[in-house]
Amino acid sequence: MPKKKDNKEPKTLIKEVKRKKLAWAKNLKDKVNPNDDKKTPKTLAKKLIDMTPLEEGDTVLDGFVGKGAFYDQYPPNVNKRWSEIKRNRDFFKRKNKVDWVGPTNPPYSKINDVFEHSIKLANKGIAFLIGIINITPKRIAMLEKGGFGITHMHIVQVTGWFGKSLFIVAQKGKPSIISYDVESYRMPEDEDAAYKKKMKAYQEKYYVTNFQDKMKDYRKKSKCQIEVANAISIQN
Repeated sequence: MPKKKDNKEPKTLIKEVKRKKLAWAKNLKDKVNPNDDKKTPKTLAKKLIDMTPLEEGDTVLDGFVGKGAFYDQYPPNVNKRWSEIKRNRDFFKRKNKVDWVGPTNPPYSKINDVFEHSIKLANKGIAFLIGIINITPKRIAMLEKGGFGITHMHIVQVTGWFGKSLFIVAQKGKPSIISYDVESYRMPEDEDAAYKKKMKAYQEKYYVTNFQDKMKDYRKKSKCQIEVANAISIQN
């Protein structure tokens, strides 16, 4: 009796192809992660340190020390600590409490994890230089739930960085100077419909200009991988 042809695609390869395709799509904006390794100008770092209400004897952690723009300029009357994943000191593995986490410039792609772990470590305060789009109502609420209120904000711009940056100081037990809504409000129906139509046209144009040919090549490669896997499956 002839061997029945198996038309099923190997699950493992299909999952891998889909995973790679999804990863490619997610990283179209270079999300991994051009903004995670930005060096803060030393003059700016010093200015932001001076805005932070550090006190004599405070233990201050620079969790992302990099080249030391912040750490090297901390006041001489505080106890300095540092972490840096590239030097085998992982901030997220630290357990010892400190008075302050920062001032420093954390990786933007991990900002939720950074906030969450900083809340666990800090006795007095948290001070970060982050992208202005990274401070959201949900993240402010996360700080407040952990007992920290934002007491100071300072907007800056650094040449070559994406958009404006925001320096925030959040202190334990202090009220936040920011009010916010977590709810998203919708435009009136006529404006909403016009907006959706406009965005659809923009996205189609953007897709054609930037990704159509790339997606065609990607689909061809994916199809070839599946055909090879099918051939191997039939032979086995």
